[in-house]
Amino acid sequence: MIFTTAGRPTISSINEAKRLSNFYSGTYIDRNKRSVKDIMKDSQEPVIVYGNNRLYLYVDNSIEPIFFHPNSAMFRCKSLAKGMADPFIEACGLEEGMSLLDCTAGLASDSIVASFVTGVNGRVEALEGSLLALLLQEGLAKWDSGNEEINQAIRRLSITWKRYEEVLPTIPDNAYDVVYFDPMFEETILESDGVQGIRRVALYDGISPEMVTEAKRIAKRRVVLKDFWKSNRFEQLQFHQLVRKTSKFHYGIIEL
Repeated sequence: MIFTTAGRPTISSINEAKRLSNFYSGTYIDRNKRSVKDIMKDSQEPVIVYGNNRLYLYVDNSIEPIFFHPNSAMFRCKSLAKGMADPFIEACGLEEGMSLLDCTAGLASDSIVASFVTGVNGRVEALEGSLLALLLQEGLAKWDSGNEEINQAIRRLSITWKRYEEVLPTIPDNAYDVVYFDPMFEETILESDGVQGIRRVALYDGISPEMVTEAKRIAKRRVVLKDFWKSNRFEQLQFHQLVRKTSKFHYGIIEL
C-alpha cells in the first residue's frame, strides 16, 4: 500500500506519513501536487493519505475515502448512559466486567459500545482482516469524542489485524464471555454504519460451521451473530434468531 500526505503537506505531516509507511511496511510517495487518483493509477495499490491528524483510505479508484469515525457508537453510548436499551448489548447479554471477542470489527462501532458497557474491569478485543484494521489501530488511539467516558472506552479497545479464521483456533477454551460475528450481509442494508465505504474493502467470506464450533469452545456464555433478517445463516449455523420486526438485521444467539 502507498502512504502519502494531503495536498498541502507540512513537515510534520510528511514525517508522520513516512513513519506510518515504515511501521506498516508500506511505500511512502511524495504528493507533489498529484491527485490521489493519479497516484493509484500509477501504483495500482490502495493509497492511505495522512492529513488533519486523520488517515484516509482510497481503494479501487474511488472518489470518496474511508476513514475512522465512531459513527453510531457515540449516540448509542450516550443513550446507554441514560438507561436506554441497546439491541446489541441485550443480544450479547453484556454487563460491566465481562469480556467480548468481536471477530469482524469493521469500523468497530459495536466493539466501542461493548467496551463502554463492560467498563474498566471488562475486556473487549476485536479482529479485522482487512485494511480497516489499520484505520482502527490509528484512529482509536487519536479520536477525541468530547466525552471522557467514551474516550476511555475507545482507548481500552484492542484491535488485532488478522482474520478470525487464523486466530480462533489458537485461543484457549472459555477465554471470553461472548464471541461475536458481524459478517458482511448478503444484501446491502443502508442503515448499517458506513456500510457503503466498508463494502469496498471488507472481506466477504462466509462463516463456516468449524468457526462456530471454535467460537463455542472459546465463549463461556454466548456466541452471537448479526445478519440480514432473511439470511439463511441463522438456521444453517443453528443460531436462535431474535426477531426484530422494525429492523432489517437480526441477532442470532447460541446459549452456552
